[in-house]
Amino acid sequence: MTVPLADTESPPAPPVALLVDVGLQLGVYFALRYLVGAGQLVALVTGTALVAVRILARSIARRAADPLELFTLTLLACSITAAAISGSPRVILLVETAIGGLMAVAIAAGLVLRRRAVATLMMRLTVRGDAARAQQWNRRVRTERRCVRAIGAVDPLWLVAVVISTTASISAALGLPIDYAVVACQVIPLLVAVPVLPLTLLLLRPVRAALAGAADEGVVRASRTELHPTVERTN
Repeated sequence: MTVPLADTESPPAPPVALLVDVGLQLGVYFALRYLVGAGQLVALVTGTALVAVRILARSIARRAADPLELFTLTLLACSITAAAISGSPRVILLVETAIGGLMAVAIAAGLVLRRRAVATLMMRLTVRGDAARAQQWNRRVRTERRCVRAIGAVDPLWLVAVVISTTASISAALGLPIDYAVVACQVIPLLVAVPVLPLTLLLLRPVRAALAGAADEGVVRASRTELHPTVERTN
């Protein structure tokens, strides 16, 4: 199994940023629809555009471009363009839902190629740009049996979750009234992630414990070096 040490110097935004993006899009949509009286397409395009601007501003503020955020930004731009051409707000929902489908393909391809996509993302969120801890992560998930089993279960779990979420979101985007579909397509992925995320953290406990132990060993080693400095011998 290979967990690449990719892009650890620019970790992705924390999960709370996703919740803010969801709340922003829903808040803008319903404010424009029921307080201003805007049409469905205008309200949805405006909310989507503000989310895209927020992602772009976040990348500029961090002075680092995360591949996942750039991918999301590109897909949002495509959805706005497609909706403007077709004149249908459902197009935005379907294109945004395609993120889940592409994620499922990426996770499945990672399982086949033995380059775990979700495990890599979890590593980057855990080490937060610390290259030394990332190297410890890589070493332990390749050599320690508990860590290998834990990491091996993460990607299949998320593949099932993403497939369920994407299928339900596509059904909602096509079958529900547009106001309900807007809410459903934003909320369904979160509802699916609610039970999966704690289970993932539970699976990653051996890895996190190993990293914490390594960090404690490093602190103890550094303190011993300070207490017992090297004494130079002179003739």
